[in-house]
Amino acid sequence: MDLRIALAALLLSLAACTAPQDPAPAATVPASPATTDTSAALPDTLQNGHQRLRDALGRLQMEGDMLNGQRHGLWVAYGSSGQVKSRNTYVNGVLEGPSTVFRENGALYYEGQHFSGQPVGTWKFHDEIGTLVRTVVYDSTGAEIKGK
Repeated sequence: MDLRIALAALLLSLAACTAPQDPAPAATVPASPATTDTSAALPDTLQNGHQRLRDALGRLQMEGDMLNGQRHGLWVAYGSSGQVKSRNTYVNGVLEGPSTVFRENGALYYEGQHFSGQPVGTWKFHDEIGTLVRTVVYDSTGAEIKGK
């Protein structure tokens, strides 16, 4: 009897590994909104004023204001074709306020608020066409307290 159960479990696990699967909405949701912050990918070089960061081909990748060498205010990241990839707000170099991230196709990926660099409140996550698939609520320390 145990041999039959073990064999059945083995066959099911092999079938699961090779069968085509629909993308699960939860699998495409980042563990923490801050982990996909595209603004962390490039160095800041300007102390004060508006900064535009470009790739080797001269395409705008990101822009926003610097204050005392730190990001301050709205920063926008762009894809290679010029579409907006994300909008994040900073106060003295720390994520603070609204954060919105878009998929490559332009559909909304997720949106929420930061406080002192941590996700807080309700964050909404969307599938590839922009349909709401998950809502997560974070406490004031950035810990997840409720997810659907």
